[in-house]
Amino acid sequence: MNVLYQMIGFGALITMGLSYWQKDKRMILLWQVVANLIFAIHYALLHALSGAVCSFFQIIVLMLFLLQERFRWNKVATAMPIAAVFLLIAVLTYETPVTLLPILASLVALLPFFQSNKRVIQGAGIVSGLSWLVYVIAVRSYSGMVTESVLTLITAASLMKKEPKGGAEQEYARIKGR
Repeated sequence: MNVLYQMIGFGALITMGLSYWQKDKRMILLWQVVANLIFAIHYALLHALSGAVCSFFQIIVLMLFLLQERFRWNKVATAMPIAAVFLLIAVLTYETPVTLLPILASLVALLPFFQSNKRVIQGAGIVSGLSWLVYVIAVRSYSGMVTESVLTLITAASLMKKEPKGGAEQEYARIKGR
């Protein structure tokens, strides 16, 4: 049965990868909702409860932040109940310190919604990715290991890339000939 569970996880990985090839934000969201649902099933089958619940709740988070943009809700007002639910998930699913890692990763992943500094966002992505990586190794999710390893390495490589003197905005203006 574990082979079937791993195949489901790789299906989630493929679905998440396909989300980044979509043309508009709504389609990206739809594909990521499906990917998170498949990941939730995958983790549930592996008896990785905190990962399953976090993946399922991530669907709601994606929808809330899309609605936040559409209706211009206050970002802090949107994030506070989300953070509270993640903390509740931590309490309800706690088994070992490792089971807290998906919650930590999910909370850190909220940072980009409040931050525009590219380096801070990339750093949050690395912390989130490494937290998930340790968790998926512990629960033996091979698709999770591939996903988090690749994403964390790509994010780390982009973080190490030197910004042009004057920052990204100045480089963009230079390229556009302004």
